[in-house]
Amino acid sequence: MSWTPPEPPDEADESSDAPAPEPHGPYTRENPLTFLVPEPILLRLERVDRPGAAPGEQPVAFTRAGPDEVLLAVNAYPSPLVDAFFASDAFGEPVIVVGAAWEEDGGVRGELSALLPERTMRAIQDTVSPEDDDDEDTEPWAASATLGGTSYEEAVGDEEDDEDEDDDEDDAEPHFPLVIGAVLRFPENRKFPGDFELEVDDLMRSILEGRAMDAGQKRIDNLLGET
Repeated sequence: MSWTPPEPPDEADESSDAPAPEPHGPYTRENPLTFLVPEPILLRLERVDRPGAAPGEQPVAFTRAGPDEVLLAVNAYPSPLVDAFFASDAFGEPVIVVGAAWEEDGGVRGELSALLPERTMRAIQDTVSPEDDDDEDTEPWAASATLGGTSYEEAVGDEEDDEDEDDDEDDAEPHFPLVIGAVLRFPENRKFPGDFELEVDDLMRSILEGRAMDAGQKRIDNLLGET
């Protein structure tokens, strides 16, 4: 993850007249804690069967490819969109994984997303919504693959205004987030109840290292009093 816990202040800093750092949070769905995995990840997609999937939707498992495979997330999409993922080879190269997390009912909830370049999104869009189709005939699920939303670069770029940015940076291809799954930690399983940022850092490390557990199974373990 790119975020690291803040260092404790030195004694000299405590006695100085420097203004105290602004407090973080509270983190809500409207104001989440955002983070990213600094190294691109090659994801392997697989159609899976999951109970409770809505009619017409296909659950997909996202696994970190490699000798030590780790299941990172599972999400359900309209079946035609899943077909487009494979037809366009959307995940044929490593992608940056980003996320957002917030506090809810004492626990942690959030989402993981893969940043897909504009050309990949266009390839998906061309598959699910061919150019010769009329807009009026576009299926509702096709909206999931449109480029009408704000790109990741635009979203984070609004926070800063640097006139000295390189031209290459301005010409960089925009990326768009695709939600690949949810993250969840129940209140009774929190390790840092007083520090949400440390909690999210620990949760993400657990997911990336393959130590996370399916939420349904974890709920059963909690009811049985297992750790």
